[in-house]
Amino acid sequence: MNRPRSYTIAAVLTVLFSLVSLIFELPNLIQGPGEIAPGVEGAPIFLTILNFTLAILGFVAAYGIWQMQKWGVVLGIIVAALSALSGTPAIIFAPFLALRIAGVVSVIWSAAIIVLLLRPHPNPATA
Repeated sequence: MNRPRSYTIAAVLTVLFSLVSLIFELPNLIQGPGEIAPGVEGAPIFLTILNFTLAILGFVAAYGIWQMQKWGVVLGIIVAALSALSGTPAIIFAPFLALRIAGVVSVIWSAAIIVLLLRPHPNPATA
């Protein structure tokens, strides 16, 4: 199987992104909505559930990308786009600078995955 390098990198980035999302969202999902600091509300439960679901779907998409399946690439693009959209409120509304930076990083990371999956593949030369 001759997998394009962009697919390999996109699959690895998708797994890493999903793993990081899962690590950060699982405690929020278990704890539920509430304060993250005295007087500071946490993320809405809707975003927590959405990010957790996208993390699980990210693992499925990474498998599909690794196997070079069209459904995996399409799912990977959808998951990355929704992850970028769900990270955008953190850039604007996060109460701490670290959370805003994490929002920017997640949007850039998602955009990189989309770009890698949409890159054209070089066709093998026929001679």
